[in-house]
Amino acid sequence: MSQQDPQAGPSTPPPPRTLTYCSICTFPPEYCEFGSSASKCRAWLQDAHPQMYAKLWSEEAVTSKLAALTTKQAEDLEKEAAKKERKAEAKAEKEKAQKASSKIVLTKAARTKRKATTSVGGLHMFSPPLPAMKVVAKGLSSRLATGASVSKSVNNPNVDEIVIQGDVAEEVKAMIVHRQKPFNELPPESAGGISEKNIVIEEEKKKAAATKGPAGAGGGGEEAS
Repeated sequence: MSQQDPQAGPSTPPPPRTLTYCSICTFPPEYCEFGSSASKCRAWLQDAHPQMYAKLWSEEAVTSKLAALTTKQAEDLEKEAAKKERKAEAKAEKEKAQKASSKIVLTKAARTKRKATTSVGGLHMFSPPLPAMKVVAKGLSSRLATGASVSKSVNNPNVDEIVIQGDVAEEVKAMIVHRQKPFNELPPESAGGISEKNIVIEEEKKKAAATKGPAGAGGGGEEAS
């Protein structure tokens, strides 16, 4: 068995490879064609990495790929890619419209004569881009110098809301409109983000006290003579 030369130093490991990822679909560019935004990915690659684009999508490269396919197979692949893109674009437009029409509801509730709370509902529609609800609550607590916690919505137990100590609905609304922390990651109104008209301030409806029946109700009638 040969032994390593004791005079020789330790072997030098190869340098790490630098990988490129598409900023559109986040796949390596070699796999963008299998995603749902192939044409956008190619446009990005041509602009950001022209040499890699030429290697993957030059006329010679495309011809080489198609040479292994029949005409029908090539047409089917092209149709399938176009179908994926249409579905992805329709889904993105639907989500954009849904977010634009969503409401953030700030509900003020009086707990005692001197104490009140403000509940922030509807934020689940914007997470992401908003961070986790607990992070938003912590940011509100810090900015407003008051307590804030995450709890299940009374009206929708499957959705979380933030409950803030104090009547701070107007302050929270201003923070959302001006994209102040912790709402700085919300998309701008010009990009379909929430606008002032989508923020609603409400007063909690107090439960009506149970009404009692008229005095003597349920008593017997006049005695027969």
